[in-house]
Amino acid sequence: MLIPLTSALLVFFSLAGGLVAEVFSSFFFTYVTRPYDIGDRVYVATPGQGPVLYSLIVKDIEVMRTHFLTANGEAMVVSNSSVKNMALTNLSRSGKLTLLVQLMVPAATQSSKINELLDAIATFAVESGEWSECENQFGEAALDKGHLLLNIWPTSVLAAHDIMGVYGAKSRLLLFAHAYMQAAKIEYVLPVQPLRESAAPRTGFGGVVEQALSAAAVEKLTKKGSAAGSNFPFGVARGARS
Repeated sequence: MLIPLTSALLVFFSLAGGLVAEVFSSFFFTYVTRPYDIGDRVYVATPGQGPVLYSLIVKDIEVMRTHFLTANGEAMVVSNSSVKNMALTNLSRSGKLTLLVQLMVPAATQSSKINELLDAIATFAVESGEWSECENQFGEAALDKGHLLLNIWPTSVLAAHDIMGVYGAKSRLLLFAHAYMQAAKIEYVLPVQPLRESAAPRTGFGGVVEQALSAAAVEKLTKKGSAAGSNFPFGVARGARS
C-alpha cells in the first residue's frame, strides 16, 4: 500500500512542479521580459525560418496566454510558453523599415538607358516623400533568361508597424518603375532558345556496328523499292504525283 501511494505522490509533485515552473516562466516572460505591449504589431516565426504568423496585433496579455488579432481581424489565443520559444519581431518597437523590391531589367537594354532608369527610380523614391533614401544594386545576371535582376532597397519614412502604408508605397514605386520602362521603350523579350544539336556519331566498335545496321536498313528499303518497279529508294516511283 505504501509503494503505490508513494508513486502517486511523486507523479503529483512532478506535475505540480512542472505547472509551477510553467507559470513562473510565463509570468517572467510576460511581465519582466515584456517583449510586447497591448496594441503592438508583431511577427512570430520559428527560429531560423520566415514568419509563420504575420502582422499580429496584441489585444490582451494574461499570465498564461496572449490574445492576438490577425490581419483579417480574427481572434487568436497563443500560450506564452509557445511564444517564448519562437522568434518574435516587434514592429512597433522597430525603426524605419527597409524593403527589398526586385525588378527584372532586360539584358539587351543599353547601358545608358539602365543608368537613366536607376536615377529615375532613386529620384522618384525620395521626391515622393514616402522614402528617405533608395539604393539600387544589380544582384544577378540571368543572361540565359534574358534579364538582369535589379535589387531596389528603399527605406520608408513611415513607422515599421504601419504595414498598409509601407506596402502601399512599395506598390506605387513598382508602378512607377513599370510605367517608366514602358515610356523608355525598355521591353522584356525572351531570349532565342538554342537549337538542339544531334549527337556526334559514336566511335570505336559501337560506332562501326551502328553504321553497319544503318547501311543494312537502307539497302533493304532500296531493294524493296526496286522490286516494286521504282528507280528511287523507299518505293517512290519516278514522276509520281501526290
